[in-house]
Order: sequence, then C-alpha cells, then structure tokens
Amino acid sequence: MIDVIIPVYNGYDETQKCIESLLNCSNKQEHQFIIINDKTPDERISYLLNNISDDRVTIVDNETNLGFVKTVNKGMKQSQNDVILLNSDTVVTNFWIDKLYNAAYSNKKVATVTALTNNGTIASVPFFNQDNILPEGYTIEGFSQLVEKISEKIYPTIPTAVGHAMYIKRSVLDEVGFFDAATFGMGYGEENDFSCRVIKKGYKNILADDTFIFHYGSTSFKSEKAKLISINKKKLYKKNWWYPINVRKFLYFDKKVKNICKKIQQEL
Repeated sequence: MIDVIIPVYNGYDETQKCIESLLNCSNKQEHQFIIINDKTPDERISYLLNNISDDRVTIVDNETNLGFVKTVNKGMKQSQNDVILLNSDTVVTNFWIDKLYNAAYSNKKVATVTALTNNGTIASVPFFNQDNILPEGYTIEGFSQLVEKISEKIYPTIPTAVGHAMYIKRSVLDEVGFFDAATFGMGYGEENDFSCRVIKKGYKNILADDTFIFHYGSTSFKSEKAKLISINKKKLYKKNWWYPINVRKFLYFDKKVKNICKKIQQEL
C-alpha cells in the first residue's frame, strides 16, 4: 500500500483539477489518498472534499491552520506505509504511482523519488531549471506519454527532492524522521533539509525520468513565497552548509538531467 498525502489550502480550481486527475488515473499499485484540509478559508474546498465518494480517499480536517510542514508530518505519522507527498496544484498522469514506486525500488539506497514536471526547478522539463508552459499541441497526458516513450529510466541522482511530487520510503522515514517543522514553519526548505539528512545516512535522492506530473506552482503562498524563501534559505544553509555547494556542482557539471531535457526538446 502507498499513501498519497495531499495538503490543501486555498487554490480551489487547481485543487479540483488535482482531485479529478487522482481519481481518474490508472495505477496498478495498491494506494489510498489522504487529503488534509489545512483549515482553508475557502468554503468551496471543504464542500468539494466532503463530497468525494471514493473508497480510496480519506479526508482529514485540521482544527487550526498548521501550515504545510506540520500538515505533511501529520499525514506521514498517520500512515504506516511508503508515502507520496503531492501538492494540491498538480495534475497527475496515468501510472504515475507505479512509475514512482518502480524508481524507488530500483536501488536499495534510494530514499526519495521526484517526478519530472513543468514547474519544479531541477526537475523541470522541457527546459531545465525554469518554469515551463505545456508544449503547444500537447495535453498533459499526451506530454506525459512522450516523456515516458523517450525515457531510458536512468533515474539520475539529484541533490534534493522537489516537493511537488515526492515519494519517500517508509523505512527511510523510520530511520531519518519526519520534516523539521520547528525550523521551517509554514513551509519552504523542509524537503531540501530532509534530502540532506537522507544523504548523511548514505541514501540518495533520484529523479523518475519516465514520470511527468503537471504543476501550476505556488498556489498556496504567492505573495508570501519570496519572504519565506529568503528566511528559510538562511536556516537551510545554517543546518546544511554543504547543500548549496552540492547544488552548484549539480547545476554546472551534471549532464544526465540536461540530456533528458534535450531529448524531449528534440521530440517537440
């Protein structure tokens, strides 16, 4: 069993599209969805969530607004299984759970798996490390099929998982612990810090180069994002001084992810 944990706060239209895609996509791996309403002020979202009729879905309502990190931790503590942390402003594609699972168990040293996306920094395609629109002439599902068709399933090692769609093995959670809510508060930097902690334990973070998930990006934060990034980046670097060095090395010298982007561009 794989538990997909989706924290929800605002972004009604994106959340609706996310849920539609979750319920309509095909997957072979047994899974369930834990959707956590983080005391969103938008009553339409509460109505939307409470009217889902699917046995795979559990709705959890926070009594107070906990913020992203504590909400995710709440979901991971409630689960006893491998988890996928999924942003509510994503649209998933067929067999995405199966592909992330296969990547996770391709090597015993894998701790986290991140899906390719259009808006996910080092996990972005077709252009690396930037926000992308969906290529002209493609649906989300159609572009996902293109990504899978050209994939060689090399599963490149990356310096950090990216939080739009992040698979974490339960055995790793049991060993490393949950996200650092005390340090990272309402969110940003927590997945980078977690990725550093798994590296210290001898594990690695990888990219599922056969899996594409669409990401609208920053629906919950928007105006608050820049401030959060600035504050939490300092905290992240203080805890993990070597992290920015690893990222720079990856950006300058790693060719695997850039080659994936080039292959996709050639097909467009």
